[in-house]
Amino acid sequence: MPDCTTASMWDAGTLPPPSLPHKDFIKGVSNIQNGHGRRVGLLAARINQLAELGLDPDIIQLAGELHDTGKVLTGRDILHAPRALTPEERNVIRKHPLLGLGVLQWYKHSFPREVMDAALLHHERWDGTGYPLGLKGQHIPLWVQVVSIADTIDACLSKRNYKHSWTPEAVGKILQQEAGRAFEPKLALLCADHLDELLNVWLADYAWQNGGNAPPPGMHTN
Repeated sequence: MPDCTTASMWDAGTLPPPSLPHKDFIKGVSNIQNGHGRRVGLLAARINQLAELGLDPDIIQLAGELHDTGKVLTGRDILHAPRALTPEERNVIRKHPLLGLGVLQWYKHSFPREVMDAALLHHERWDGTGYPLGLKGQHIPLWVQVVSIADTIDACLSKRNYKHSWTPEAVGKILQQEAGRAFEPKLALLCADHLDELLNVWLADYAWQNGGNAPPPGMHTN
């Protein structure tokens, strides 16, 4: 069973060592919060394929894997808090997009623009109410829109210390409700229509992480 507890290559809340090999940097970041980044990468790659967007599949997957890079500077006490976060803790979390861009710029290996954009902009919203820049509509790059939807799908399906996993029906409903609000409408509705295929991607990774057994989302066992 893989180690998916945190960025285990270094202590949480600190910068990775500059000498860390590229593949270990990616593995460490993508495994933060029980493999969240890894699953977002897989989902983003599948969304790109389903929507026939023509984005480079390896780059869009990497963008998903590293979108939460800024959380390497967030302590475990916040990332794994057994409750809803306090307002002060939420303010700390809201800093992770800017921190993520800084970490990627600092690290010795250069990353494609799509990866840098995803780290900085994945909490922007289609209606302009997101953060950190308040971008709106088509000003949000397409690859970021893909990663944002993938991020939401995994966040909803995954059990966290403070919440149960959502059912697929609930995830589909939130994609429909947020079409034109959080997400580009056509892309969000396409993902809602193809949620079964995206769910298969999610379940396959869950099974790999848990020795071959994957209960349905919403069963509160993830």
